[in-house]
Amino acid sequence: MPPPRTLAHQFAHRLAESFLLAPGKRLFQANQQNYNLPLSKLGKLQAGGYAILRDYADGLFPPTFDDQARAYQAEISFYDAMAGASKQANLDAHRRKPFWGTEAWSQYSRKFGRLLQSLQSLGLAPGSRLLELGCGCGWMAEFLALSGYHVLGTTIMPDDVALGQERARALQARHLTESLEFLVSPMESVHTAVSNRTPFDAVIVFEALHHAFDWRQSISSAARCLKPAGWLLLANEPNTLHTFISYRIAKLSNTHEIGMSRKELTSHLSSCGLAEIRILAPRWDNRMSEHWIAARSPTTQRT
Repeated sequence: MPPPRTLAHQFAHRLAESFLLAPGKRLFQANQQNYNLPLSKLGKLQAGGYAILRDYADGLFPPTFDDQARAYQAEISFYDAMAGASKQANLDAHRRKPFWGTEAWSQYSRKFGRLLQSLQSLGLAPGSRLLELGCGCGWMAEFLALSGYHVLGTTIMPDDVALGQERARALQARHLTESLEFLVSPMESVHTAVSNRTPFDAVIVFEALHHAFDWRQSISSAARCLKPAGWLLLANEPNTLHTFISYRIAKLSNTHEIGMSRKELTSHLSSCGLAEIRILAPRWDNRMSEHWIAARSPTTQRT
């Protein structure tokens, strides 16, 4: 462990190693051996608090990211990095997503219903062509296709593309005509990866932008995939407190978990030429809850 650099770092180091944080230290060390260790809310707070204090003492918190290749590889290796479970077990679990028990299904189904309502409020009816960035194992893309949309899901992980293609074949076996496709691509350069398929009626980023190496570059790339008057929808993206709340998970999975402010997001959306910006939720206070923001491209193509 590097020596603390300032009085604040020294204090954090002493506190992290004190008896007060001993329960959190034990839980975090156990969690490092088992990613899916069942923790209470208090246990998560204790383990996360210890991880933050320990890394702050070493000058590692707040986190910074300067190696894109390393960050990409960490995302690609996610299923291999989850301690306490084999890669096959992790893949099998994500084949079942979002059917992960009553509580998980309740949360995911509610969020998906909110996404459908948001699409309808923007005039995006079934039949529209949607591009989903950071689609993960493809459960959201599959549900959108089942709802009548034509969907292309992109993810940086080849393993997730393989899972998504299984979902697409299941739809084909049921003789459903809506298209569902998947493609490997980082969010930061998605416009290049889908250049032969653009433009799209809408681009959706659901609970994924905060994992991007560069969320600003990702938004800029997404905006280039839209048709004139097309919509970019940022759905259920976390606020700035997320950096603290999910730091434990970020450390365990070696991935990004960075929250963003509404001001940062809307400012960059405007700088990308997406002039019509709608705050779908929450309308007034966003210090705690997730962002639901839609931004519309100009009605004519930019030259």
